[in-house]
Amino acid sequence: MGQIPQEKDLKIEFGCQFTLALPNVRLSTLLSAFTVLLPKILGDFVQKALIGYGELLMARRKKPFSCGRCGNEERFIWKTRCGKPTKVLTTFAWVTLGQMQIQCSGCGHKFSITRMLLGLDPYQRIAPEVRRKQGLLGALTTFRVAEKFMATFGATIDKMTIWRAVQKTGEEIAFSLDPKGEARGEADGTGIGIKGIKKRGKELKVLVQYMKGGAIRVAGIDIGSYNGNWDRLFKQSLKTLKEFKSFFLVTDGDTSILDGLKGKVTILYQRCLWHIPHQLKFALWQDKAKVKRKSPEWLSVMARIYDIVGIRSGIDSDEEIQALIALKTKKLDELVKDCRTKEYKHVVSYLENAKNDLFTGLSNKLEGKTSSRIERLFRTVNTRVNVGKWTTKGALNVTKVRLAYYYNGFDPTKEENPYPEGVAQVST
Repeated sequence: MGQIPQEKDLKIEFGCQFTLALPNVRLSTLLSAFTVLLPKILGDFVQKALIGYGELLMARRKKPFSCGRCGNEERFIWKTRCGKPTKVLTTFAWVTLGQMQIQCSGCGHKFSITRMLLGLDPYQRIAPEVRRKQGLLGALTTFRVAEKFMATFGATIDKMTIWRAVQKTGEEIAFSLDPKGEARGEADGTGIGIKGIKKRGKELKVLVQYMKGGAIRVAGIDIGSYNGNWDRLFKQSLKTLKEFKSFFLVTDGDTSILDGLKGKVTILYQRCLWHIPHQLKFALWQDKAKVKRKSPEWLSVMARIYDIVGIRSGIDSDEEIQALIALKTKKLDELVKDCRTKEYKHVVSYLENAKNDLFTGLSNKLEGKTSSRIERLFRTVNTRVNVGKWTTKGALNVTKVRLAYYYNGFDPTKEENPYPEGVAQVST
């Protein structure tokens, strides 16, 4: 089918008249009656607009469509302007339309042009722009609440339709790094509850990029096993990563993140200093046979690590930076030595693994610490995925739609093109 032309001069006379038997004129009664009338009014409006536009196209010598059998683009006749009924879902309600059918004068092939003029594929009942709005609604709240919310405004759309809209919309979204953004980001993971797997059996992995002005945007997302599989997270952004001279990546300490990037890009790897005390508490819990929680020894270890990871901003002098790193490294070595003496094996192992990547940002005059803005993102995720039971695919799709809306400007309710830069439409 060809591109349907724009018609600035298309004028349609539209009027409607209904006879209603109303018990009273209370606002609730009138709104209830209008809810019943809306699909009929909307259906009539769409039908008349289609017929008016179809008449304009049929009056042209060359049509913007062709016969699928013989390729004819000029000679057609009307078979019916309002024939076999078909249903199409709008934002407001389902509407019933009489299909417009034409016949090729060359070979006699008959076909409908109704969905073509509406911008729908053959047999498609829900327009992409309508489905994306439903998908956004289903990602922002539960499917049951979304169904009830739409019913409040008269739309009889079931929760399974909304669920399918979420899945389709999520499948269309792909994240990537923005070359106009900063060469800095965070990569982290959080557990996701998956149907049929005890506790949080899968891990949601997210890559975010820092933007000018302090905002963050999602640059990659995937759900997989807890260990590895980070290569899929960076796959969409590998080309953009190579455009940066180097990329400053803050993580919670999972070095497998770098496996998908070795030999491809220069990564300055920084342990998230926000995570260090948090994860050290887990190591102390593993050494509970040697040190009790909140005991003087436990508190001493925590106080010392908070001192070590605490870095003030605004230090620009190379000499001051090197002196500060030397001092903090010395304190860390002393802490490790004391913990080894006390046989805190898990604490020693954790601190020694983290030691080489604690001050990468500081030594390169980059942001050496982080408030872990990605943790706030995970709270946004959990608000939705903690409600209901999910398959891996279902959880991934609803999370993609939700994060695209909150962090990447995806909003089908406002924009003609809801896919801004960095939120690519990968399928239709």
